[in-house]
Amino acid sequence: MAYMTLDPDDPAYRGKTWDVVEKALNEREKYMQAVAGYDVEYEEDRGPSWMDPSKVQYSKFPWEEEIEPFDKPASCTAKNWKHTCLSYKIGNQCATIKFTKGAQNNFLDPAMLDALQDAIMDLKNQPKVRVVIIRSEGKLFSNGFDPKFLQSETNLSEKDIVAIQMQFAKILYYLSTLHQFTIALIQGSAMGAAVGLVCACDMVVSVKGAFFAMSETKLGAVATTSIPYISRRITYVKNVYQLVLAGASLSAETAKDYGIVNEVVDDEKALDAEAKQLCAKMTVCAPGAVAVTKEVIINTIGVPPSSFMMNYVASLLKQVRNSPESKGGIASIQAKKKPVWADTPIAEA
Repeated sequence: MAYMTLDPDDPAYRGKTWDVVEKALNEREKYMQAVAGYDVEYEEDRGPSWMDPSKVQYSKFPWEEEIEPFDKPASCTAKNWKHTCLSYKIGNQCATIKFTKGAQNNFLDPAMLDALQDAIMDLKNQPKVRVVIIRSEGKLFSNGFDPKFLQSETNLSEKDIVAIQMQFAKILYYLSTLHQFTIALIQGSAMGAAVGLVCACDMVVSVKGAFFAMSETKLGAVATTSIPYISRRITYVKNVYQLVLAGASLSAETAKDYGIVNEVVDDEKALDAEAKQLCAKMTVCAPGAVAVTKEVIINTIGVPPSSFMMNYVASLLKQVRNSPESKGGIASIQAKKKPVWADTPIAEA
């Protein structure tokens, strides 16, 4: 847009001090911008602006909507852990979350959700933890939501029901986006919402005697919060239908064929051995690189290639290449020695 040049004989400017002239010019510029249809008070999140016209324009990706934090504040951390339904311990760069209500089939209820939330919130602030292992004690890994609690929901308000399900939805989201590598060790069957919890993990190892089942439709319910994570993990949508619509009960081997389980082992002893091997593998993987790789996978899965996506992945790669971790890794290869992150083995407490 072309603006009129300043006329020194204009009575609005003639004989006036510069601060008065500058104020008048600024007011005129705002007026011209407003006439042109620009909202001068609006601040762009990114891209060109009146103050920075050369700023690069990037359109927002669909996944950039910010997920709000949990409504409840954290009640404890690993240092002052108080929950009895769930244990949470940190070993050598490895955190272990363990369901400890084996006698009650490790049901999910408000107390268990609060405990899971506190553990996940604390893990977000544990940069030295590189691996998170989720375990259970007892016959079952978890039978999902407690039937007694689900029955009691009929006495709750719609607002309260939504709040509980939103808490579980955020647990699944923040678990899936943790910067650490997450491993679910399945020593017994997983039912209902527990399958969603399992599918939100990066790696799943199960004993061959475990089963995976979703019986919500048989009860007239819908596994809404779990479905996004189940459908991402299962290879074919027809198999998703078998599990969540037809209420199929999958053996560990079938769950592996579906994509829910990565490895099937004979018993709990073999489960522990597999966990140690995975920790050993992760010891040689740079923690920062693992975190960024997880971010790229989460943010690009199922999204068609575009110039926006290429800008996104290229900018991340630039940041990683310039990081001390990346430079240290290249230097260690040239020096033919272990990188600093591989010096201390990852191990459970």
